[in-house]
Amino acid sequence: MDIACVSSAANDLGESPVWDIRSRRLYWIDAWRSEVHVLDPATGETRCIEFAAALAGQPIGSIGCHVAGGMIAGVKGGFWHLDLERGAARRIAMVEGDRPATNRLNDGKCDRAGRFWCASVNTDHRTPSAALWRLGQDGTPTLMQDGLLVGNGIAFGADDRTLYLADTFTRTVWRYEFDIATGALADRRPFLSTAHISGFVDGATVDADGCYWAALFRGGAVAQFDPDGRLVRHIRLPVSNPTMCTFGGPDLDILYVTSARRFLDEAALRDQPLAGRVFAIEGLGVRGLPEPEFDEKVRA
Repeated sequence: MDIACVSSAANDLGESPVWDIRSRRLYWIDAWRSEVHVLDPATGETRCIEFAAALAGQPIGSIGCHVAGGMIAGVKGGFWHLDLERGAARRIAMVEGDRPATNRLNDGKCDRAGRFWCASVNTDHRTPSAALWRLGQDGTPTLMQDGLLVGNGIAFGADDRTLYLADTFTRTVWRYEFDIATGALADRRPFLSTAHISGFVDGATVDADGCYWAALFRGGAVAQFDPDGRLVRHIRLPVSNPTMCTFGGPDLDILYVTSARRFLDEAALRDQPLAGRVFAIEGLGVRGLPEPEFDEKVRA
């Protein structure tokens, strides 16, 4: 197994890595800014696409590939289509206008029917005013789960029958029965708890064998859990705050992990010069699943 740093600049809060199988590029965000970053692994080139003007400075919480090109994004206050070529943004739907100003959209993932799922967070980390939203292909948002504190860890089972959702600081990852045809959820039950390990589940993904991989924020590691929630592997990283992971590479066998500088004091930053960078873990012996796209059906 090999762990390498693959980004040249440190992010304040690197998040939401997405591997685009068409372009063979890795995309991610700096989640307290209006930025999308892109890495071409074939050349090692990275660049930053700025959306501050297009989004009026609102921070991007998560991204996913869009069938028309560009990205679907969960942004503070709503959902947007991001045009990566022009640095432009088109609003799709607004949500959470009636919630505390400290709420913002956070972790997000597309399902294999073309919907985008996004959980919010109350950034005071105390008030359970966050929620899980489902954005339909027609651009209609639907409230799917309320009463969250820090919505994170969204992933879909390899068999499309399960949705996972973490409420980070409660140390719980929930498992729902998922109907991919209708987008309905049922039978929420605990999948795993991090009470027995260091760190909190932040962003996550699922591999082709149905195992759940999670970045352990404040735990300095990524962890693999089997479909029954048992810890299988615990892989240490050179940073204390990894934030999210995804599989990429031509064979989807490289685990990319984003990380954060935010929340570290000066002493910790001196000890962790790679904080905020993106890492690639090779030689794991597992493969991921292609990331689906948001299949928007634009209304007339």
